[in-house]
Amino acid sequence: MYTDVTYQDWELTPEHERLELLLDIIRQYKSSPEFRQGIVANQYFRSENPVVAGKYLLRPTVVEIRDEGTGKVKKTNRTERIDGNRVFSSFFSRFVIQQNQFLLANGVTLKDEAIKKRLGIGFDKTLERLGEKALVHGVAWGFWNVDHLEVIEAVKDKLSGAVALVDERTSEPKLLVQFWQVGRKRPLYARLYALDGVVEYMTNKDGKLVEIAKSRRAYVQHTSTDMLGTQIIGESNYSSLPVIPLWASEEKRSELTPAIKSKIDLYDRILSDFGDNLDRACDVYWVLNNFGGTMSDIAETLAAIEKLKAVANISDGTGSASTAEPHTIEVPYAARQAALEILQKQLYSDYMALSMDELTGGSLTNVAIETAMLNLNLKADRYEWQCFAFVQKVLRLLGVDTEEITFKRQELVNRSEIVNDLSLMRDYIDQETALKKNPYIMQEEVQDILERLAAESMSAAPEVKKPENADELDEEEDDA
Repeated sequence: MYTDVTYQDWELTPEHERLELLLDIIRQYKSSPEFRQGIVANQYFRSENPVVAGKYLLRPTVVEIRDEGTGKVKKTNRTERIDGNRVFSSFFSRFVIQQNQFLLANGVTLKDEAIKKRLGIGFDKTLERLGEKALVHGVAWGFWNVDHLEVIEAVKDKLSGAVALVDERTSEPKLLVQFWQVGRKRPLYARLYALDGVVEYMTNKDGKLVEIAKSRRAYVQHTSTDMLGTQIIGESNYSSLPVIPLWASEEKRSELTPAIKSKIDLYDRILSDFGDNLDRACDVYWVLNNFGGTMSDIAETLAAIEKLKAVANISDGTGSASTAEPHTIEVPYAARQAALEILQKQLYSDYMALSMDELTGGSLTNVAIETAMLNLNLKADRYEWQCFAFVQKVLRLLGVDTEEITFKRQELVNRSEIVNDLSLMRDYIDQETALKKNPYIMQEEVQDILERLAAESMSAAPEVKKPENADELDEEEDDA
């Protein structure tokens, strides 16, 4: 969490110096460990590996140098750098997507449906996007814009992001600075979210921040529409900052921890080196026996072999003729394969992710499935704390204070086993419960099924006929 400049520092800064401080905050944050870590996390989430991307090989080569005075050509041996195989894995993106979708794919559930509607259209999907960014960067910011949620990324790219100024006493964010730039030679834009509203700035030709005209406004604008059009008749703000952090965990750091990153780097390096060895194994190398030439002569001989696919073997009669024998390289793979398997297993274990290798075959019992998913559920428990707190703070902006916030997790079950269990329990549970527990039936379909079954039951009931003297019996009862 960025703490080089705090909210108290901002408050103590005179008004005429705050724009200069704002520019310094952006510069300091872009050079901070938090921002640099976010850039690296973005690369790994895109299945890139900056460590392996800088890998190169050294290849010997013969260079001819012509003397300008004498015109003679001199051959010298050098080594040149060439790009080797750079194999990247997608572990980090796979882990983040699994964790995020496992908890948030089905959205948030509130007891009162009317309150859920107040969160706006697309709230659940926006929360999914927000959660994904939070897991990658350690935090993502949700801006409640009157009637809908917007995502503000802590680190979008090398020129864009957002940083908060926290209260030194409570560690709560009191001010958020969002900044973006489409190119290094283009103006820098900044948006300042404060308790009293939002305002936008941009850099001028001198590199100074200036306020954009008519950009300062309150968070809520009250309008009136008449024959002259829509007019703003009033403004208001929230009781707290409507920019809320969603943290990835209690540690408030990216899920790309040193334990995960180091193993991904090692995994990618082993695969990349293995690819280089395979490339070399595809070539033939030559062993030159009784060859008394220089390295330049060797290079010329191999060039002739490559070009003509033949070489002259001339003996001087001494019995020690020069010969060239082709050989190939056998690449050892057993140790590498074992290392890759160990690393992959350790990565899933450290991240507490679910490996599909653990779920082999379709006859797994639900107990076995739950055991395999235990670590993922524990991981989701800690992540749910943060999502719960985020949704609760959004609702408080709307004047709703509730603890009845739940998340329906993705389920992986043996459906046939559940149906069989429901069949055995049929004498002990009612029809509605059985339908709701049936994994093949959607919850929103249950009521329609119950109504249809009730209608069919009524139509199938036998008609009760009155006896022939029913009217006479009724009259006698009336007389009595």
